Amino acid sequence: MTSVEMGKSRASVFSRGRALADPLIYVQFAVIALLCIMILYPAAHIFAASVRDTDGSFSLRWFQEAYTNPRNYWAILNTIVVASGASLVATVAGSFLAWAVVRTNIPGRRLIEMTAIVPFITTPFLGALSWVMLANPTTGLINQAWQMLGASGPLINIYTLSGIIFVEALYEMPFVFLMVAGALRSMDPTLEEAALSSGASLMKTTFTVTLPLALPAILGGAFLVFALAAEQFGVPAVLGAPARIRVLTTSIIETEVSYPPRHGLGAALCITLLIIALGGLWLQRRALGKRSYTTVSGKGARSQRIALGKWRWAICGLCFAYIVLSVVLPVGTLVLSSLRTMWTAEISLDQFTLEHYRYVLFDYPITHRAVLNSLFLAVVGATVTMLLCALISVLSLRTRLPGRRLLDYLAMLPLGFPGVVLAFGLLQAWISPPLVLYGTIWILFIAYATRYLPIGVRSTSSTLMQIHPELEEASLSCGAGWFRTFRNITLPLLKPGLIAGWALLFVAFTRELSASVLLYSPTLEVFSVAVYDLAQAGSFRALSALAVLQILVSVAVLAIVKKVSGVDRTANSDGN
Repeated sequence: MTSVEMGKSRASVFSRGRALADPLIYVQFAVIALLCIMILYPAAHIFAASVRDTDGSFSLRWFQEAYTNPRNYWAILNTIVVASGASLVATVAGSFLAWAVVRTNIPGRRLIEMTAIVPFITTPFLGALSWVMLANPTTGLINQAWQMLGASGPLINIYTLSGIIFVEALYEMPFVFLMVAGALRSMDPTLEEAALSSGASLMKTTFTVTLPLALPAILGGAFLVFALAAEQFGVPAVLGAPARIRVLTTSIIETEVSYPPRHGLGAALCITLLIIALGGLWLQRRALGKRSYTTVSGKGARSQRIALGKWRWAICGLCFAYIVLSVVLPVGTLVLSSLRTMWTAEISLDQFTLEHYRYVLFDYPITHRAVLNSLFLAVVGATVTMLLCALISVLSLRTRLPGRRLLDYLAMLPLGFPGVVLAFGLLQAWISPPLVLYGTIWILFIAYATRYLPIGVRSTSSTLMQIHPELEEASLSCGAGWFRTFRNITLPLLKPGLIAGWALLFVAFTRELSASVLLYSPTLEVFSVAVYDLAQAGSFRALSALAVLQILVSVAVLAIVKKVSGVDRTANSDGN
């Protein structure tokens, strides 16, 4: 079979004849309608609320207030500054880390690479709480130790705009690292080796050969981090509130929790944040959509790592500094805080206790509800979402039905919707008849599934594109219908992508805060909301214990999924 024939076959497995195509058209229309209800319906409510006055008439007063009121003006400006600063820091640091791990001979490369993705589990919100305990001007552990040395003032004040940028950059940096590392691995290393052999220095080779080749991935990571940092709620809420630093996400929440709520102003701010986030993602797409600067070897050239000589240990130290700042210090702080009765730089054995764990497990009333709700949303929600993602991938990649491009576009659209914006739209859409979902767990279910739908679709699509459609064709040729073929052939073949996507969604569902803080109601708290409530109450010892339990649950589930899926066995059989 020629490559052209394979491509045609791959794109039309489930559309081989009118009798088979007709039911699929109905299925596709149903999926498109479902996505419109999940995504476009809440978005329409946001736009409607932004141009509707309190009496229901058309008005632009909310945009006028959003852009002329000094409080809102500074919130917009701070959002752009934080997003730009975090993007710059994360891009420089993430690109450096990827280059060091992929292209040099520093020791501990595998450990660095494995540890660099831990911030996905610990989350920026927990990182911000950890850095409060470390760098609070008065009670922070670092500042207490600094003052014990004789200093009169704090060494670090985390309640600043630079503190917010620092923490967000730490926890968004893995996105840049993964993108740039993937680009560097796909390059032909002989280009760098040729430059070094010609007498170019390591620095000159890096800036004239390596970085230009990886430029699309670097720019793509930079704009992605810009969008993610702009939509971040947890870090500005924890670090910005004491210093009265407002950003768009905290301002949007404020319009809803204040009395009376100001839905119109919140909607106008949501549209502003949506424009900023979509702008970052549009620039990312432009960067990745341009002509690629990478060259992939067609002869399987073996990568020869650059020998750093005397700089080997220094660069290794810089890489481990990131691990210390983003993983060791924050996680260690949470564990230490959860086991101590007081938070001082002086440590003694009589300060250690398990009382905080006993409190959150048995006495804190929200914990049990939060655990049950989070596990239900994470297990059932992730499962249902991945099945929907598999169906979307098959319809968009394995058929030639009209509307498949629209289906793919709709599935990716939530990437541009910040969690707070999506939650605001869902709140407006489902708080009144004909269907009231607010006050039920289903509104959180829809919010999580919608927000993380693109992750699942990308996971299943990337796996499906690697599977030849011959087995599916054989099933259809033997008389099996499309649904039976999808259930018995396609889904089993998609198992690796489904499991990987399910694990990512499980972690994402248990850590989601931006959408949860607007949509939860009494008795419907989740893990992240329980931690947030404890933070608002100043119960840092208890929230540390609950945060540690949350991290342990996520790590345990990921380990079980890895074991069940046979990832290690596959890797070993491949010789990796």
